[in-house]
Amino acid sequence: MIDIIDLILNTPFLQRALIAALLIAIIAATSGTFLVFRGLSFMTSGVAHAALGGAALGFFLQAIGLFPWFDPTLGAIVFAVLVAVITGYAGESGVAQKMEVAVGVSFALSMSIAVFLMYYIPPDKVLVLWGYLVGDILLMTNQDIVMLTITTILVAFIILLFKKEFVYVSVDYEGSLAHGLNARGYHYLILVISSIAIALATKAVGAILVYAILVAPAAASNETLKSVNKVMIGVFIIALVAQVIGIMTSFIVPVSPSAITGILAALSYIIALQIRKIREKVNEGIPEVIHQETTNIE
Repeated sequence: MIDIIDLILNTPFLQRALIAALLIAIIAATSGTFLVFRGLSFMTSGVAHAALGGAALGFFLQAIGLFPWFDPTLGAIVFAVLVAVITGYAGESGVAQKMEVAVGVSFALSMSIAVFLMYYIPPDKVLVLWGYLVGDILLMTNQDIVMLTITTILVAFIILLFKKEFVYVSVDYEGSLAHGLNARGYHYLILVISSIAIALATKAVGAILVYAILVAPAAASNETLKSVNKVMIGVFIIALVAQVIGIMTSFIVPVSPSAITGILAALSYIIALQIRKIREKVNEGIPEVIHQETTNIE
């Protein structure tokens, strides 16, 4: 234990990785939970890959000298928000299937733009661009941590402030409209702030890890826990534990921490499905036992 503490205290990149794991777990517990509630788990992947297209545009504009000030991170955020707006517009009717289609179309468009612009981007920048896909939580910079911290605080504050409204809109969009709630505004708000968080998290740790952490723990907790608060706590614990184990494992064996984290997050959902099936069988068996006992008494 002392050796582990000394390792953390004397290794700046490990400190940044653990801080990032904590921040991403908070984003997963807040933003990821409500995206799953809304039936928009696929949006995480769409936004993450849209960030790739936006970053490619930023590198392209810098390479040709048209807008040398245009940072790739800004492009990633712009494209991510664009996907959120398109998805929100398609989902104003409250039909989740239409939002999934909008995410799929935006996903294809963003990736096509990214692949097209790669031919005009310097080779060294292409390698940086691919980092948006695979990423590495151990390679985070101080700037990444600062931006991720600001985003996490913003997202957590907004979601906790409007938690009841977000729950209502996510579970029953048409019902919230009928009761006079500004469902359209909350609908767009949660999509936009989630897209910004996903874009910055993607820049820091890659699209693969972001998708695994924001979707799998939320889906797992939603299968086994009842209340919104318990689901959010469950998501936070699963996401944080999976990331910490992934980081620590990479110090023992030569393996990507993102890969281990993604595998553990996916396994949490598979285990949750099994727990739910066991519970259903137990609940089905209880009435039969009660009926037999009643019959015997009679």
